Amino acid sequence: MRLIAERGFHAVRVADIAAACDTSTATIHYHFPGRAELLEAAVRWCMDEDTARRAARTATADDAREELRQLIALQAPYTERQRQQWLVWMDLWAEAARSTAIGRLHADFYQQWRQTVAEVIRRGIEQGVFRAVDPEFSALRLTALIDGLAIQVLATAPGEGGTTAEAMDLACNAYVDSELTVRTTTRPSARSAARPTARRSGADEAGPPDQPGP
Repeated sequence: MRLIAERGFHAVRVADIAAACDTSTATIHYHFPGRAELLEAAVRWCMDEDTARRAARTATADDAREELRQLIALQAPYTERQRQQWLVWMDLWAEAARSTAIGRLHADFYQQWRQTVAEVIRRGIEQGVFRAVDPEFSALRLTALIDGLAIQVLATAPGEGGTTAEAMDLACNAYVDSELTVRTTTRPSARSAARPTARRSGADEAGPPDQPGP
C-alpha cells in the first residue's frame, strides 16, 4: 500500500515489494500470481483498516446525522495514512477503466461503500433527523461529492494553496445540512416580529457556528 501510494501502481515492481517485505520475489508471486491480485490486496487492506476505524469512531454517535458527519471526517484526507489510502484508491480507478477484472472489483467495492452510506441515511430518515429522500440516490450523490473533492485535495501537497481537507469536510457537511437534514422552523412572537432588527456583531455576521463560510 505504501509503495503504490508513493510511486503509483505501474511504477512498483514485485522486486520492490519483496525488498520492502524482506522476502523473495518467488514468495510474492506465490501469494499474488498477478499484478491485479497485488492491487486488490492493497485496496482490501485499505478498506479493512477504514472499516475498523469507522466502526470505532461512529460507535459514539448520537444519531445517524452525527454518524454521517463522522463518516465524512474519516474520508477527508487529513492524515498521511488517509492520503496514502486515497492514492491507492485512485490507482484502482485508473486500472478499472482499462481492466474488466479490476472493473468488477471496483464495482463491488463501490457497492459496499454506497450501501454503507445509504444505510446511515435510511436510519436518519427513521430517526426523523433526515428528510424522506431516496437513500440510494442520496448516497450516490454524496459519495460522488466526496470522491471529487478528495481528488482536488490530493492534487497538491498540504499547505500549497490547493483544496484543503477542511474545505472538503465543510462542503460535504453542507450537503448533509441542505439536502438531507430536516429543517426546523419556529414562528416569531408578535413582540419579536415588531421589534426592529439590531445590527449584529461581527461574530454574528459570520453565521451560526456550524454554517460553512462563504
